[in-house]
Amino acid sequence: MTVKHIASNTWKTLIWPVAIFVVFFVLIRIFNPASAFGTLKSLNSICIQGILSALIAMAMTCNMLNDRWDFSMGIICVTTSFIASPIVTKFQLGSWGLLAICVIVATILCLINAGLYLLIRVPMLVISIGLLMVYETLNRVINDGKGAKLAGNVYTLFGKAPWIYILAFVVFMVFLIIFTYTKFGYNVRALGNNQAIANNIGVNETKSVVLSYILCGVILGVAACVNASMKGNIEASSTFNNNMGMMFTAFPAVFIGLYLYRYTNITWGIFIGAVCISMMKAGVLALGLPSAVQDIGVGAFLFFFIALTTNQGRFLDWSARRAAMKMAKRQKV
Repeated sequence: MTVKHIASNTWKTLIWPVAIFVVFFVLIRIFNPASAFGTLKSLNSICIQGILSALIAMAMTCNMLNDRWDFSMGIICVTTSFIASPIVTKFQLGSWGLLAICVIVATILCLINAGLYLLIRVPMLVISIGLLMVYETLNRVINDGKGAKLAGNVYTLFGKAPWIYILAFVVFMVFLIIFTYTKFGYNVRALGNNQAIANNIGVNETKSVVLSYILCGVILGVAACVNASMKGNIEASSTFNNNMGMMFTAFPAVFIGLYLYRYTNITWGIFIGAVCISMMKAGVLALGLPSAVQDIGVGAFLFFFIALTTNQGRFLDWSARRAAMKMAKRQKV
């Protein structure tokens, strides 16, 4: 790989977050110059929020590649926090105990999803919507409906720098190695490209589903730990909003990450996508716009991104034809 090729891929990867930052930075300096957007503190906050979204996006990636659109990921993350928090506080297990319990609980819940999918063979989209309703109701019963409450710095280790960055780096690297260099990762990509051909060459779909949900559960458990550590208090009455907010932030990160995968590794692509969405949401708030505009902005950006990247070949063909027409006119003159 040449230096020119590396530079080209780097530019194509970083152009999205840089462009979003520049646009919002200029707008905010015009309409709200007193805002702290663009400072090191605000960028740190954007990156931390991006890490949480990137973790959920990574948990969803393998299943989405194989057309298993699971809408229960956000609610599982919240439910995991509700189940883990009273156990951790009762036995005073600290942040490391919170991480371990969250990983175990999330993995079990994700295996329930996998079991239902393999048992009844209904599209995962349908199963996950049903499970979403079940978990939302369950969350009002767990811990007497008090949600997750973690008081004290002993439980917030993985919600702030530098530990959140260390934990994220470890998870990102493990996911990168598993997705890129293992037989499981190859099978996931093969099933995503063409399921019939993958089955014919011996790829075991059932095993792939189970392993995908185990990996999903581990990463989602880390996300639940980070989410609980960052917030400290998650109310049961807002679980549906939390779930949908997490999902709408993570979904675009998956799409952006899979697109950027042609220029960089999958983990960096997903993280860049998550930071883009986090930066947009922070920019909207810094402009003084209502928080509801965040969803509109994220939806519009996702629509624009998919439209642009899907039709990239058509744009290039149009540009080439236009350049050829200009060249032909010059030759006639």
